[in-house]
Parts: sequence; C-alpha cells; structure tokens
Amino acid sequence: MPSRTTSPRSAADGYEQAAIRYLARRERTEAQVKAFLGRAGASAVCIRSLLSRFRDQGYLNDNAYAARWARARLARCPMGQARLEAELLAKGFERATVAKAVRQAYEGTNQRALARTLLAQRLGRTATGDLRRSAGLLRRYGFEEDIIAEVCGVSESS
Repeated sequence: MPSRTTSPRSAADGYEQAAIRYLARRERTEAQVKAFLGRAGASAVCIRSLLSRFRDQGYLNDNAYAARWARARLARCPMGQARLEAELLAKGFERATVAKAVRQAYEGTNQRALARTLLAQRLGRTATGDLRRSAGLLRRYGFEEDIIAEVCGVSESS
C-alpha cells in the first residue's frame, strides 16, 4: 500500500472542518476550541490562525457568548455574583470577559429579590424559620454577606 502523505494545507483544512463540526454542536469558548484543536494534534500556529479566522467569521465571540450564557443561567437559577463568576471562569472565559458578562447579567437586577426567590424555591416555608440553613444556602449560591444578613433578617450589629 502506498504511504499517504498530507500537505500542511490539507491538514489545516482537516482541523478547520473538525473545529467547525465541534462548533456546530453547540456554542463554545475560545479556550474550549483551542483545547479541542490541541487534542486533535494541530500546531500552535495552526490553532492561532484558525481561532483568528473563526473570530473574524463570527463563529467565536466570547463576549457575546458569556453575556448570553450568564443571563440564561441567572434566569434558570437565582445565584449571587460570586457563583456566576466562578461558573463562567470554569467554562474557560477570560477574567475581563467574565467581569463584563456578570455586570451585564445583574444590570437592573435586585439581588435581594433573587436571594428571596432562591430561598422560596429551595427551602419553601422553612426558609423563614431556619436562619442558619437559609444563610448557608445563600452562601453556597454566591450571595454576599450583606445581602444574606438583610434577607435572613439578621442585623449587622448582632
């Protein structure tokens, strides 16, 4: 059987097609696409070139993706800024992108109302009776201490 050699151009085309299929399944971060191409064996130069091309063609836009994801996540599950920030960072977004997305997601949002909604969803009627349990839940969901104190009815001086 004759040996098959591939030209650098055809290899790059193969990586591009694989990345497009990867992106077609669902929206991805640049970090996710970069890791995918690295696992596929693409060179660093090829990866940089493809990421640049995908950004130019509109296939990759971390700012828009992070903002959409943050708003959708907050609509599904009330949470504090710290938790939403941690989830975005875990997805591979850069810190500046995360900060902007979190700021946009909470724009015009009353975090105290979000905290009360979360308590009602998760704890129901017991939320008002068990301050320790309520405060613990709010902490796990990333709410700040001043919001927790206010929602749970604990004064700052106690």
